[in-house]
Amino acid sequence: MVADIPAPPMRGSEAPRPPAWHKPPPPTVTGPAGPLTVARIDGYMDGLETELRRHVHGVGIVIARQGNNIDVVVQNTRLFAADGGVNGDDVLEPLAAVLRGYVHTTVQVEGFTDTAGKPEQNLAVSQKRAQRIADALAHEGVPGNRLSVQGFGETRLRVATGDDKNEPRNRRIEFLIKAKPG
Repeated sequence: MVADIPAPPMRGSEAPRPPAWHKPPPPTVTGPAGPLTVARIDGYMDGLETELRRHVHGVGIVIARQGNNIDVVVQNTRLFAADGGVNGDDVLEPLAAVLRGYVHTTVQVEGFTDTAGKPEQNLAVSQKRAQRIADALAHEGVPGNRLSVQGFGETRLRVATGDDKNEPRNRRIEFLIKAKPG
């Protein structure tokens, strides 16, 4: 009688491969592991800032640090199509990849408009845009419990203008990233 002999395990080159049409996931950036203590916040945020500058850059993007908070400012033209749809994969995918690796942070997604239009409409538009970008980050794997959303409308202008002025530099999304020890 011949005993059943199990098949040998597959080696890496023999393992099934995904179909040719399969899109590989975006690059994963992994930050420091383990709990974040108050004493380690500076170094943690230094690493985050370095990764952001390495992976999230280009025209219309500014990364600024104030103490241990990092602000990433992105012009709306980098995030939204002309019809208003989200069209910022080249910014959002690398941003999400970095944020997924730095789990001890919170991200406030803030929306801003220019002064063209009525203030109450601008406030609603800024809130809606910020929410759409936060949803896109969540879709890219950033946990929703780390995200918050705030629309500011035409307040806190980057370029001072009078009323009813079309100023593209004021139409933006800002990501305020803060350390969350624990």
